[in-house]
Amino acid sequence: MAWSRTNRLIIAATERLGGRVEPLGSVHSDFFVRLIGPDRRSVIVSKTRSPYLTEVAQTLSNNKFIARELLAGHGLPVVAGLLLDEASDPSVDADAGARAREFLASHERVVVKPNWGNRGIGVVTEVTSFADLLAGFAFARAHDRDEEVLIEPQLPGVNLRVAVIGGRFAAAAEVQRPALRGDGRRSVAALLAELNADPRRGSWDRPSLRPLDRIEDELVEPLLELRGIGLDAVLDVGDRIELCFEEAEVVDRTDELHPGWIEVAVEAARLLGVDVAGVDLRGEADELFAAPPSASSTARLLEVNVLPALHLHALPTRGAPRPVFEAFVEYCLQLPGAPPPCATVRV
Repeated sequence: MAWSRTNRLIIAATERLGGRVEPLGSVHSDFFVRLIGPDRRSVIVSKTRSPYLTEVAQTLSNNKFIARELLAGHGLPVVAGLLLDEASDPSVDADAGARAREFLASHERVVVKPNWGNRGIGVVTEVTSFADLLAGFAFARAHDRDEEVLIEPQLPGVNLRVAVIGGRFAAAAEVQRPALRGDGRRSVAALLAELNADPRRGSWDRPSLRPLDRIEDELVEPLLELRGIGLDAVLDVGDRIELCFEEAEVVDRTDELHPGWIEVAVEAARLLGVDVAGVDLRGEADELFAAPPSASSTARLLEVNVLPALHLHALPTRGAPRPVFEAFVEYCLQLPGAPPPCATVRV
């Protein structure tokens, strides 16, 4: 089997640093490799999980609601959220329904997502009605390992992914999501084919170093089912379905992110004990790039990801590639100049 894009980038970075990578075990597994440094020191990594990451830190970070509460307790500007689960289904529980209605009325547009999610799968954006919130709840709940659903405001602005490696800021990128945009003529399948015709998209079954991934039908179809349509449906002019699980453009913003927001990202990763992190921020560009966090700012920290998708920074669609995989390898192998292991929960 071929190595995934992430492991290809890890292997290339290790070799550039004078080391090498070996597979682990007699049967191919893309989940583990052994890094061997120029000084013969070796460590085992799992994709971009370092050998120093603890199970507690990983589990805590994956629980968005609890992680946000802890970070808010330390004064970090996290987004507000309402947590619901199978015991507080707003479609049958009157109290939960009232809280969900109040939250929606207060924010007008919300996002519904799994509390323990991955890659944006199970996320529904631009929810403006209670009926759509209920449908989004069922959808997100089905994708959450504990059947927990998080409802949060749909914040204006851009999505920013900030890479923190070994407790140090490494890179920042604006992530723009693809969307199916109705024109009243073409089917969803045709709109999807147009997105996939982008030569920058590679496929999961044949990994390459292309910066974007093919958008798979099986990930799109559940979103369509929420609207009661299929791939053969024609979206009306103005209709838009955001695909949160893939990228349309990845724009390097490393040199533009304000130092105050860099401090927020680094501190969030430190407090949760995530030594190699992808911190998600969302807000207006002038808030994130030109001003520090403040009481009047609407920009917020969304979450801290244990699997930070470092390829976003190494293979941006626009802007300078950043040497994040070299920084990852240097940290894991503790090469000269690398920060010491720092994966300890501190909240």
